[in-house]
Amino acid sequence: MLKKSRTKQLKDKFRSITNRKSFSFDSLGRAIIDVGAENYDDVFSQFCYKGGDTLSSSLVQYLMQKSNTIPLKYDLTIRFHIKNASEDKKQEIQNAVKQNYETDIQGINNRMNKALLFSLWFILLGSVFSLIYLFTLNKIPTSVSYIVDLLAWVFLWEGIDAFFLDRNKMKLEKLKALRLGSANIEIKEFELY
Repeated sequence: MLKKSRTKQLKDKFRSITNRKSFSFDSLGRAIIDVGAENYDDVFSQFCYKGGDTLSSSLVQYLMQKSNTIPLKYDLTIRFHIKNASEDKKQEIQNAVKQNYETDIQGINNRMNKALLFSLWFILLGSVFSLIYLFTLNKIPTSVSYIVDLLAWVFLWEGIDAFFLDRNKMKLEKLKALRLGSANIEIKEFELY
């Protein structure tokens, strides 16, 4: 009995913590993701050759992690806090963010197209094996009919799984990338806290 009451107490405490909003809004009603990058170069990959055109992988992970805590119904503002903030830096960061997520979206679109082809082929093969099973049910040995039935089931299952489940996951990934890629970018002067 003690375990259940302690579990209930901890669940209630956890609920009160998770009910708090872990993000704030700008004047346009967009959820804000604050990025503290004291040095301007920290925003970009260390492998960028002249100027910043590629976001650092740790920044991309951070943005994804923060955006996952914000419900999808909110648009985003990414507020960069960097030293010597300027319009030129804002434009470079904005271009890098857009380019990063354009590349992600292209990759997701390619994976979705491959998943669609995969699912259509597998559904077709599953249908063919189902027809073979139905037409040869009493004409071939039982062990062979079981194998044909199993093949039909596997192909149909995998095709339907790829079409409905895998593609839906990719659509969600794409929506998240679109939201981050279209985020409003703000640059603020870095302040020590």
